[in-house]
Amino acid sequence: MSAQFLLLTAFSNSFTGGNPAAVVFTDLNQSEEISKNIAQNFNQPITAFVSYQPLAPSADRPSKAVAFSVRWYTASRTEVPLCGHGTLAAAKRIFERADVAQDTEIGELHTFAHGVVTATQRTGGFIQIEIPATETKEVSPEEFTRISKVLNETSGRELKIEHIATGGKGFEHHAIFVLDEQEDLKNLPVNLTSLHQTGFHTNVYTTVSSNTEERFVSRMFAPGILPGDEDHVCGSAHCLMVPYWYKRLGIDLTIEIKAKQVSARGGDLTISWNSERDKIMLAGEVVILGQGEVKMA
Repeated sequence: MSAQFLLLTAFSNSFTGGNPAAVVFTDLNQSEEISKNIAQNFNQPITAFVSYQPLAPSADRPSKAVAFSVRWYTASRTEVPLCGHGTLAAAKRIFERADVAQDTEIGELHTFAHGVVTATQRTGGFIQIEIPATETKEVSPEEFTRISKVLNETSGRELKIEHIATGGKGFEHHAIFVLDEQEDLKNLPVNLTSLHQTGFHTNVYTTVSSNTEERFVSRMFAPGILPGDEDHVCGSAHCLMVPYWYKRLGIDLTIEIKAKQVSARGGDLTISWNSERDKIMLAGEVVILGQGEVKMA
């Protein structure tokens, strides 16, 4: 038994940039062990498993819509509840499927933990996804001192740390570390063995941008979960960062902004925030790297 797959990279227009992902179209009722084995064999930051799902009637949904169920697994065989770049990659392939109408306006991706994630096509080949936002909660002074010590150890010097916060419901294992703009985040050394001591599985470093092209930059580390332990471009990290930076910088909610992840591959995101609906919108480009068939068992 085999299934179609694609290798793609999200949030970039270059095959050497963005965040790679594998997308496999299969029956999600299959054994979870099969999905874990395939994700491990692909050895990509994420593998998205996608299955067609009939649409239930809804007056709130555009008539030109299509729905799929999705689950995401890392190369370390870990299932993750939400993956932004994996969603963008899956949406790219869904919109280009021969059995999906070319004038389809919206793609619904039904997740097991975060409800329905939607994707839309934009001009210029961009795809936009809508995912949950979460308000961050500043850590206590004692936790700030403890975590700051860990972060200083990971970089071998004392960092200029302005703010440390955790995510809200569904993002309790995420933390953001806001550094001073003078810190060179792109070239910041991070000892991943020491970073385990923060106690979070998603560790997001971020600073305000020093140029006018984007408003903030970031890097994300998940030691022991991702290949290489750093995520090239992390969509779910922006669930925390977007509300934080919109508030801190006083950005008008009607304005789209740019952000950049400054990992070695790097990625570019166009962002907006709907605070009333607790949603963020992330738009980016996707490049197809290859395709074929994968043996399922």
